[in-house]
Amino acid sequence: MNRFITYLVATATFAVVACAPGAPTASPTPVPAAATGWDATLAAAKQEGKLVLSTHAGTGYEKYVELVKQALPDLTVDATTIKASDFAARVVVEQQNDQYLWDVHMGPVSNIYTVLTPAGDLQPIKPFLDALPPDNKDNAKWAGGFDLYTDPNNPVTLITEFSDVGGVFINKDQVPEGLSSLDELLDPKWKGKVAVYDPTVSNGGSMSLAGLVGLRGDDFLRKLIVDNEAKYVSTSSQLTQWVAEGRYPIGFGVDATQLGDLQKQGVGTAVVRDKSFGDYSLASGISVLKNAPHPNAVKEYLNWALSRDGQIAWAQNASVDSSSRRLDVPVFHPDSTPDYQHMEKYTVIQGTASGQDTLDRTLAITKSR
Repeated sequence: MNRFITYLVATATFAVVACAPGAPTASPTPVPAAATGWDATLAAAKQEGKLVLSTHAGTGYEKYVELVKQALPDLTVDATTIKASDFAARVVVEQQNDQYLWDVHMGPVSNIYTVLTPAGDLQPIKPFLDALPPDNKDNAKWAGGFDLYTDPNNPVTLITEFSDVGGVFINKDQVPEGLSSLDELLDPKWKGKVAVYDPTVSNGGSMSLAGLVGLRGDDFLRKLIVDNEAKYVSTSSQLTQWVAEGRYPIGFGVDATQLGDLQKQGVGTAVVRDKSFGDYSLASGISVLKNAPHPNAVKEYLNWALSRDGQIAWAQNASVDSSSRRLDVPVFHPDSTPDYQHMEKYTVIQGTASGQDTLDRTLAITKSR
């Protein structure tokens, strides 16, 4: 009997030991799911860590850059504010030497269209746009629809705004009565006193003269620059300073933003812009440079830049002429904002194929002097 009891106890003990849990084992660490879609783009942009941005020169554009930096805290935004004409010339030389340093350009597109596009220094922007979430690409939010390019056959630059700009700037301390007609520009009393921002290249000076050509033809421009000896000034900054100070009473290609800054300091307060002569419509937009070093950062920037917040940052700050094609963005500069609901009436726009013929004729005349 004792042996039987001993057997039962031993058997029970074995069963208990066999069934008892062993030492706890660690659960396998779950592997996070790989990011997909737009989340994957943002993760890749964060890994790239940098965006190299070019935009136009001026204090307003500098304000815009600061807002870009605030909106993209995961990126180091290396931004340069530079005249589009200078930027285009610089990029051409860099890429000829196999230097691909820039990601994206935002700003006036005239030199982007006439210099960088034919040089092949940009890449198609549509693949970048196709990668963005759909909200900011809603056709109903953009005047003329979202997909609007400087050249529909070569979509490298997306147009984000049009501005009614240019005109003639008159210092009323020297010309108190202003100008009542275009023919007054040919009056011998203004011989050598009309200054133009270097009109031999595509810029605000030559495009303002192209506005005159559109109104009065080629011969009128020849008389102005040859017979009346219009003065060519190498930079818009110098021209703006001289017109503000009264050294030249009449100017084409004055930098309106710089003039505004000078007037806040009490300089050039008598200078006014008359858009009856030499005004034109100018496109601005976004281009992606060839072999952009940070392609995912470009996509993150584009998504913000094309959002309502990004377009407000641009339209409110970039220049005194800035606006946005995005229809839910307020109008901050009504004097230079076109009628976005009726864009069909703007048949010639500088920075696009529609304005190229008039500009080419203008450049041919100014270069031949």
